[in-house]
Amino acid sequence: MKSVLTILSFLVAVSAYARQPFKVQWQDSTSVSVAFTLAEDGVGSDYAVRAVPVLVGENGDTLRLDPTVFRGKRNMRYAMRQRYYGLAGKVAGVELPLGQAREYGVGLSRADYPWLWNGKVTVSVVRTKEGCCDVVPLQPVPVGGFVYVPPFVPRLADVPDNTGKAGQLERDNPVLLHISKYRPYDKTRILRKEKGALYVHFPVGKAVINHGFRDNAPTLDRIVSITRDIMADTTSTVKCIQIIGLASVEGAVLPNSRLAGSRATALKRYIQQRVPTADALYECVNGGEAWTELRDQIADTDCQWRDALLAIIDNETDLDSRERQIRQLDGGRAYAFLKENILSDQRNSGYLRIYYDYVPDTAAHTINRATDLMRRGQYAEALPMLRSVEADPRSWNALGVALYMTGAKAEAITCFRRAAQSGNAQAKDNLRQAEEIIEKGEKARK
Repeated sequence: MKSVLTILSFLVAVSAYARQPFKVQWQDSTSVSVAFTLAEDGVGSDYAVRAVPVLVGENGDTLRLDPTVFRGKRNMRYAMRQRYYGLAGKVAGVELPLGQAREYGVGLSRADYPWLWNGKVTVSVVRTKEGCCDVVPLQPVPVGGFVYVPPFVPRLADVPDNTGKAGQLERDNPVLLHISKYRPYDKTRILRKEKGALYVHFPVGKAVINHGFRDNAPTLDRIVSITRDIMADTTSTVKCIQIIGLASVEGAVLPNSRLAGSRATALKRYIQQRVPTADALYECVNGGEAWTELRDQIADTDCQWRDALLAIIDNETDLDSRERQIRQLDGGRAYAFLKENILSDQRNSGYLRIYYDYVPDTAAHTINRATDLMRRGQYAEALPMLRSVEADPRSWNALGVALYMTGAKAEAITCFRRAAQSGNAQAKDNLRQAEEIIEKGEKARK
């Protein structure tokens, strides 16, 4: 009689005992479960069929699963009688009557069977027909096959806001700040400790810009270059050039105050002569004598007059009297120390800061909102948002991820390639992953 092995991988109703199809489920990258159902019928009451599922790897690695022996009625009675009288041992595996089904479900680890993760694995059943006196090999029956396809792990990164030329310049020129960080001047500010401020120095008692004096040349050139670059950019604008004119505490208050104001104006005129800019862009502040700066510099020293100098500055409100007391302290020795070590730095225009603004980068905002959605698994919601900005090259990698995860893999590959060619590191990795997965998927179907 003809032997029939029912295997649900084919999803054909050839047996009433078929309950589930061949199924492979990768629990993660380290384990896999394989499930299928076997049923045997049609060999006759006197015979048994021994069925052994076998997994074979692409390179010949083999794993034999627990066998199942399907016995006809008379064969079952014969086997039980033989075991009863000690003429036969216990059967290996599971023993079932013909017509019943066995559901296989095995979990396999990568540590024990690494070859299951490398190339195509075929599953078939090796069968033998056994009677009382003979064993006859039967035709092996294929169950199915599988290939490990690694999961796609999207690589995403927020895109930087396009802050225009000013934003680019700010990275290397801390004198630049966005207008949202603007601070008006008051005499509590210690300008010398504010990061990025630029100073232009003046000779004693002078308010004329000297390009070659001290380290003025690189400072003046940078101010002019930055201002010119931003003014020429269509995506960013200079909003305010803040100049705070200061003078040293040497001499009378009134002339020093006039000098501080004149120095601020001189720097403004210097910039305007080289970059046409309206007066309205400038905030010129007369900071007067630089007592706040002087006090902070004295506090940072360890000179022997430190505490006495600070006490005079903190307690004497009349500025001319304050200077006289400092000149007289310890017979003039304290003042000589200040003149040699500190006061020369007070003879400058003070603080200069350039504040800018830029055209809002709505595309970056959209791309980053969509990216945030995809990090939460909301790919379908992110896709139309990214479609709306796909003319922007910065969107291509994120768009590719949204397309891939919603099933449009061919278009996703195109997006990844474009983004990778533009230098996007995340897109290069996504492209590699996608191509590998697609290749393995095609291999699994063959």
